[in-house]
Amino acid sequence: MNVRRVLIPADIRFPLERANGVQIVKTAAALARSGVPTTLLVRQSDPRSTEEILALFGLGTMPQLTVKRLRVLHRTGVSANARACFLSRAAGRAAFELWRGSVVFTRDLQLADWLLTEPRFAPNRICYEAHAVEALMYAERGSLYGTNEAPRSRKVRRLAGREQRVWHRAASLVTTTRGIHDTFAANYGERAHTAVIPNGCDVPSDRAFPGLAAERPARVVYAGQLYPWKGVDVLVEAMARIEQARLVILGGLAGEGDMARIRALITARGLAERTELPGTVPQAQVAEELRRAAVVVVPFLRSVMTERHTSPLKAFEAMAAGRPIVCTDLPSSREFLRHDENALLVPPGDAPALATAIQRVLTDRGLAQRIARAAYDEAPRFSWDSRATQLRELLEAVS
Repeated sequence: MNVRRVLIPADIRFPLERANGVQIVKTAAALARSGVPTTLLVRQSDPRSTEEILALFGLGTMPQLTVKRLRVLHRTGVSANARACFLSRAAGRAAFELWRGSVVFTRDLQLADWLLTEPRFAPNRICYEAHAVEALMYAERGSLYGTNEAPRSRKVRRLAGREQRVWHRAASLVTTTRGIHDTFAANYGERAHTAVIPNGCDVPSDRAFPGLAAERPARVVYAGQLYPWKGVDVLVEAMARIEQARLVILGGLAGEGDMARIRALITARGLAERTELPGTVPQAQVAEELRRAAVVVVPFLRSVMTERHTSPLKAFEAMAAGRPIVCTDLPSSREFLRHDENALLVPPGDAPALATAIQRVLTDRGLAQRIARAAYDEAPRFSWDSRATQLRELLEAVS
């Protein structure tokens, strides 16, 4: 059966150029490109037109994609009210779309749980996409984000309860890693109509392998946020062991504690003169930096979440760009990367090993060319359009 329409409610700012914002917008656009009328429901948080904002994601307007921007409270100190306002209005829109035969596809656990708990809604057309096991991620939040926050047991139980209900009641369920799927299945039992569909990347139809970057000094690029679990601190320590290479860190916001921490470490290791730290940049600039990169590094630390529950957008983008990748060796990364075949994998948190792997890529052009080309050739498997095809197959099976 064909999917008639899809509603994607997402409580994000528009634009949100962090990974979750990119993933949501690109998924919606790919579904629309595949021929499914798709409505993306987001916050109204920017005065620019929808056309201008889509252009920031490298997208133009398309007849099958509609972006609805809900007005919610944004004054300082009322974020909880803004969240409640969005959920209420999104639920109302979802109810209407379900009534007219649409599928609701969301990665918002709270919204999915609420819709599936309401008996007047049609659970056979609600699909939840899990990017983490929320109860586990919250339980280790203090270490992940460096806040030392102690988890509240009631909240852990509440999140686990939501996940269990959604796992059993949703018509279909997507996880971005096999590890997320297997954790749900181990905790709550097996179920039908699930799919493991990783995050994606842009793969142009007229592509050609670009060869290795020739720029000197060689640019070692990291793209993502600066939270402790991302491992940027380890990358800085590794770069202190490498001479004649430039470190480029794309991510973080001025004034945030994470940015201050990384800046201080860069200064302490004597890397200030050969490090670029522009903060969060538009996606078009990320693509340009990937094009210039001699190597792209994904240096996650080991945690319950990263071990099996992380599908890193920037790794897929590096594959599509034909750049050599050095990544932390974890089960989640081994779902799509293979050591010495399409990437170099290193133990998590090991700065000397990371430095050695980066140095290998910078000095052994044969190795760099081989792993970059292998990753580039496999990138179409992880394109946004491939992702949309898999999503359509899952949604059509239950709609």
